[in-house]
Amino acid sequence: MTLQPGDRVTVSAHKADGTRYRRWQATVESVAAGLVVVITHVGHQVEDIDGDFTSRHSIRGFYWLDRGHNLLEAYTADGTLEQIYVNIASPPRIEGDQIRFTDYELDVSLVPPHQARIVDQDEFAEAAVRYGYSEAFQEACYQSAQKAVVLANSWVARGMPPSPPLQPGP
Repeated sequence: MTLQPGDRVTVSAHKADGTRYRRWQATVESVAAGLVVVITHVGHQVEDIDGDFTSRHSIRGFYWLDRGHNLLEAYTADGTLEQIYVNIASPPRIEGDQIRFTDYELDVSLVPPHQARIVDQDEFAEAAVRYGYSEAFQEACYQSAQKAVVLANSWVARGMPPSPPLQPGP
């Protein structure tokens, strides 16, 4: 299946051992060479290994098929950009109506008006031990994180994802 704008997809994030830890439904906003952009709205349901929850944010997610990270724009209900968040992760795999990636636990966060910073280094260190990340792999993840800091600091957010169209009544 080739993804098209308007398609519903399931996005799933996995640990390095393949365990799915988070999953949610999203709508494809756009597809370009090597990039799928999806959106969700405030109130979407998230299945999480630690307990399902209802999101307080509208999110636009950018999934590059050839990059070791993905980027999320998180908006509050009133449309304010709350955070740019970059997961250091495997390039996503598109399988039918599924977007799947492995999260390596190292992240970059930008909360306006501050500059981006690398976060979750303790979680990454724990994952490195638990999953046996090599020194070379850990270095590659930190290099990706440094690039993600530059990306986040120069990122121009697209604005609050548009609300879904109203469904016609009976």
